[in-house]
Amino acid sequence: MPTWNLAPVDLCGVAVALPKRVVTNADLCAVLDSTPEWIEQKIGVLERRFLDPEESLDDLMTEAAAAALAAGELSAAEVDVVVTATSSPDYFFPSVGITIADRLGIDTSRIVDLTQYACAASTYALHLAACLLQEQGVRTALIVCGERVSGITDPTDRTTRIFFGDAAAATVLRRTESGGLLAYDLGHSPHPAVNLATPWWAPHAEVGGRTEAGRTYMNMDGKVVWDQAITHVPASVRATLGHAGLAVGDIAGFALHQANVRLVREIGKVVGVDPARVPITGDVLGNTGAASPLTSLYKLATAGLARRDDVIVLGAIGSGFFWGSLCFRLGADLGWAG
Repeated sequence: MPTWNLAPVDLCGVAVALPKRVVTNADLCAVLDSTPEWIEQKIGVLERRFLDPEESLDDLMTEAAAAALAAGELSAAEVDVVVTATSSPDYFFPSVGITIADRLGIDTSRIVDLTQYACAASTYALHLAACLLQEQGVRTALIVCGERVSGITDPTDRTTRIFFGDAAAATVLRRTESGGLLAYDLGHSPHPAVNLATPWWAPHAEVGGRTEAGRTYMNMDGKVVWDQAITHVPASVRATLGHAGLAVGDIAGFALHQANVRLVREIGKVVGVDPARVPITGDVLGNTGAASPLTSLYKLATAGLARRDDVIVLGAIGSGFFWGSLCFRLGADLGWAG
């Protein structure tokens, strides 16, 4: 059912929370076999944010969640659903969703954590939240995405370290009378090109399995990622627009996953989008994983490209591979904070 024919749901707030520590390409090159110029030319990233070792991703995600509720002019008491997404949590358990709900005073049993959707997690989280909002009397869902990718990339590995940054972002989805989510597309194709083994499985992993002092690090085949992204993201966006009965020219803005700046721009070209309608956050944040598409959504809102009656598209791809896109006609200006 890619055309959304269920009860209408709409976005009503978005927020971003960032670590204070800025890490430049020059900082990375102190231990990497690379140069700042090469990194900028290759992937378009100038800097990113890293959490310090004593800082908590739970704290950052809670900050983003609180800000998104404020942006949507909502209270914690109004939240009926919490969906969180991260592939790099502080703890395997307890649940980050329960932690955020407890800290903000959200009283609901509808809490779901998505842990293995990587950079595609926000699209799946939004779709899941939209489905959960179909229950009678359930009106408001809080979606919170965050990553501490600095903790799962090898500081000496140029194939991963230069791409990623840490961040959290959140949005709110609400039942509405009309408009909102128009259509979506979700897909997957198994491939081990991006993987992160657990410490106990790393010695046996068929692909990757790099460890250091009991820690495991992400492995990534950049060429495969590029090929998968340039194939599936444009196709997904086109499918979603087709289901919605819309053309590229009807869309005010595209909030795309920031795998790297060059790739985002290339996807925009393939889709046929004016670059001005595809915000870039990866130049100063890097690839922030699950949070990434919501940082793009935030930039759409701050740039005035997410106003009442605007149609916007979110799109992403992540390890697995999973990919997806969603199309919304906004019922009101999208509030923002952060």
